[in-house]
Amino acid sequence: MYFNKYPFSQNFSFASTYSAELGVSFAKENRPLIIKEYGNNIFRLTLNGGDWNNNSSQAEFNLKENTSDNNYQLQINEDASLQLRSKQGTILFDSFPRRSFGKNGKASMLRFRHHSKNRYYGAGSKMIGLEYTGVRTKFWNTDAFADFPITHIHKGTPDPYYVSIPYIIVKTETTWIGLLLNNAEAAYASIAATVDIEGFSSIRTDDEEAIIIGSESGQPDLFLLAADTLAELTQNFQQLVGTTPLPPLWALGYQQCRWGYETTEHLLDLDEKFAQHDFPVDGLWFDIGYMDEFRVFTTDPDKIPTPSETFQSMLKKGHPVVPIIDPGVKVDPDYTIYQSGQAADIFCKNPEGSEFIGLVWPGLTAFPDFSQERARQWWAEQVEAFAKQGIVGAWLDMNDPSVGNSTPYDMRFGPEGINGHETFHNQYGMGMARATRAGFEAAHPNRRIFLISRSSFIGGGKYAAVWTGDNVSNYHYLRSSIATQLNLALSGIPFNGGDIGGFAENTNARLLRDWMKSACLSPFCRNHSMLNSVQQEPWAFDESTLAVCRNFIKLRYRLMPYLYNLFVAQAEQGSAIMRPLFYDFENSEALELDYIDDAFLVGPSILQAPFLDADSLKRNVPLPGQQAWFELETGKWIAGNQTVEVARSETHSPFFLKEASILPLRRTDPSDNRIDLKELDMLVVANKSTTGSYTSHYQADDGETLKVNSGVFSRLSVTILHDGDTLLIESKCTIEHYGLIQPHFLLLDAFSSVTINGRIVHPKDDTLRLAGATIPVKRIVI
Repeated sequence: MYFNKYPFSQNFSFASTYSAELGVSFAKENRPLIIKEYGNNIFRLTLNGGDWNNNSSQAEFNLKENTSDNNYQLQINEDASLQLRSKQGTILFDSFPRRSFGKNGKASMLRFRHHSKNRYYGAGSKMIGLEYTGVRTKFWNTDAFADFPITHIHKGTPDPYYVSIPYIIVKTETTWIGLLLNNAEAAYASIAATVDIEGFSSIRTDDEEAIIIGSESGQPDLFLLAADTLAELTQNFQQLVGTTPLPPLWALGYQQCRWGYETTEHLLDLDEKFAQHDFPVDGLWFDIGYMDEFRVFTTDPDKIPTPSETFQSMLKKGHPVVPIIDPGVKVDPDYTIYQSGQAADIFCKNPEGSEFIGLVWPGLTAFPDFSQERARQWWAEQVEAFAKQGIVGAWLDMNDPSVGNSTPYDMRFGPEGINGHETFHNQYGMGMARATRAGFEAAHPNRRIFLISRSSFIGGGKYAAVWTGDNVSNYHYLRSSIATQLNLALSGIPFNGGDIGGFAENTNARLLRDWMKSACLSPFCRNHSMLNSVQQEPWAFDESTLAVCRNFIKLRYRLMPYLYNLFVAQAEQGSAIMRPLFYDFENSEALELDYIDDAFLVGPSILQAPFLDADSLKRNVPLPGQQAWFELETGKWIAGNQTVEVARSETHSPFFLKEASILPLRRTDPSDNRIDLKELDMLVVANKSTTGSYTSHYQADDGETLKVNSGVFSRLSVTILHDGDTLLIESKCTIEHYGLIQPHFLLLDAFSSVTINGRIVHPKDDTLRLAGATIPVKRIVI
């Protein structure tokens, strides 16, 4: 794979005409073109014939047949160009006459028209920034540390990266477009990019005016989605590829990991130290050292003498042990897992028909062929037996697939290895996640399962969350992590996060503090570090670093009911969790939001603008929208639709709450991780200088079992009406299948008249501690 070389349009033949009878016509042949229209303004174009009838994609789609709600029309013209039109006939997005559908042997491309005011996002997991104008990129899952020079890893932008989702989001002047190439093979995109010659000069081609998406092989199968807003587009895309199942509550808590945790004593020491330091934690994680000579589904008897007892004991304490699971199986005739896999004939083959052998942690290593149902079933059986020891979640690593110095192209898939490596490479991690989830669900049929994977593909969020892979302890990775997470979230995997503090090399106290401030509300929140690097537990440096880390993780636990309900909205509607500013707000004359990659939203109500370098003493914070924002550190209201300057604080970080919000909070002090979602405070973010009316819905359930899928949950509806000094609250538990929710209400302003459900109440003075700041509030106890 030449990561810096791309199929060039000048070497392609392009369809010159289209007819319903012949499809698209190239110079020497016709290719059938199937065009389908679905609901939610989703259109699908599939080209058949020749080398292209081999779509190896195993992505599954939820297609809505009812098209009555569509307000866009996709038209293909006789000159083989495409036009997306409004119902009024206005062209909103289009391609080129006679240069739209291109083929070059097994390769294909589709070319759309670029306009200077377009903006581009998405593309799965990338390290190349938030907005993609001028970018060329490939989609080929990599083991970044193994596939790129280490000097490029440290402060560069390795591309392609761990997750391949060939999905380009296009913001036009009037519309949001999604281009999803349902092709699992080596895909690529070129977005108004120039052509460089040996890195010294560039030449202009007509590709500079084009949005190109294609693949080096495999069937062209393109979904085109259209929507009025990014929020609508994201929800429709998420519904198409599958939303993230509601996770267990513990998976949203703080997770502690290190390559080096590998014994029962490590778990007990961590449990003791987190309690000693008044620091809430959920999962305690094992890297590869816990295994018996890196044999998957084993534990080292010298390190963990009684694994079932250890895992179940920690689970009862509220600290699930999360072990790493790699796909590679050690080639060892005395190893029962290998013997079983050989007998079942489920390992990938090489071109000679024997087992493909890689070189990773176990040494000589065989790999299950997750493209086959029988191999996934075999893997699920191994997982089930392993998980029954008291394991309720796992992290799936090395599934890019990472095969060491052995070339992956010798790794074949399908019965007798009939399919080349490119047919399943990008789907390997998702196939592993799919099979692993099946095994965990069999082991724990009434529990919600948490899996996180390094690599994934279209719709992989149905099976596992994703972390952003091996990163480095420096500010380059801290800053880059935000854009990577935002684009990954817009690409159908909202449950994601990066290793806090950095994985490789040595972190330091300031970097750990800044990273913890930035990532404390990330959907996935894990501190992870490399073997032989400095310790980076929250207490590893000094008291002030411990205090900062504790304050911001306690903020996460205080906000856990809010975070949990963002996942409820994701599961039901496909709403984003961590999102760019332009997800909820539009550009104004005062603020252009398109390129902002150092500030973001967590749900609709919280804006973060962390400091992302070591030296800045001040930074600008964009506050979008016409409403005001409440600054946590100062306790002041600040008008929206402007940029404000804030000073760096060693103990705080810029956090803002959006006016006209109702934030559900954990009521008790978050000294531990045990949460009853029915016991909550509702923080009313309103001030008496404005007038407003808004409603919020909140769900409580047990946070652990699948009973929620059978309707065992409760829902609360809260409506706020305020006009100057008068505040009216309507609170009603609309569903009580999990019991009655009776919130307390906290007010940020002192209203002279407060009424709840028609009854006049008299709020009492109180304080609320968030992120180390003590905020005066008025508390109402119903």
